[in-house]
Amino acid sequence: MSFILSFIVTLVVSAVVIWLAQKIVLPREKEKGIISVLALAFVWSIIEFVLSFIFSIIPLGVLEGLIVLILWVWVLKSWFNVGWLQAAGISLVAWIIMLVVGFFLGMGSLTGLI
Repeated sequence: MSFILSFIVTLVVSAVVIWLAQKIVLPREKEKGIISVLALAFVWSIIEFVLSFIFSIIPLGVLEGLIVLILWVWVLKSWFNVGWLQAAGISLVAWIIMLVVGFFLGMGSLTGLI
């Protein structure tokens, strides 16, 4: 039960952070609603689960992080229908917001969510 609660809290926090990041980076006509961003966070959690399974079978070391980062930015690019720079901007701003949230909540582990 605690796993489900933890998953839901992580999903909601991630969605809010991504939603805020896209509000900061994107022009108004490209922004998505919170439900769309919640769906994005859910889809990304599935992708992350699959990637972690693949990387447990085929460890790639440092390349794993690079692959995940490129895939994450590509997912953002596709979801928001923007260019690579705007997608990278959303990712960077979301990461910074998550650092701040994690610092104030005393939850440094939150920084690895996005």
